[in-house]
Amino acid sequence: MGGAMPAAVVAGAAAAAADYLRMPAADAVLTRAVDTALGLAEAFLGTTLVPRGGDGAAIPAPVMQGVVLLAVHLFEHRDGAVAPPAAVAALWRPYRRLRLRGEAKA
Repeated sequence: MGGAMPAAVVAGAAAAAADYLRMPAADAVLTRAVDTALGLAEAFLGTTLVPRGGDGAAIPAPVMQGVVLLAVHLFEHRDGAVAPPAAVAALWRPYRRLRLRGEAKA
């Protein structure tokens, strides 16, 4: 939503995704999947997750878990033939900002 995600946030989420996959470290493909998942999380939530230059410490744990699950899904199903897990939206939904019709963007 607000430019490039800080590299430290992407690296931290990529490390969490690699742990989830029981990989020794995140490779370039997994890191790109994490960056995409973070961008999709911001779009779904309607807000910036991390002020640019921030460290990501303020990202709620359920939102980050959804990012990890989506990144792992994107990594494992690169052909796009399988829909993302419903758990991702379930984890993110409580943090979603909805606007009323006519309400100005902040």
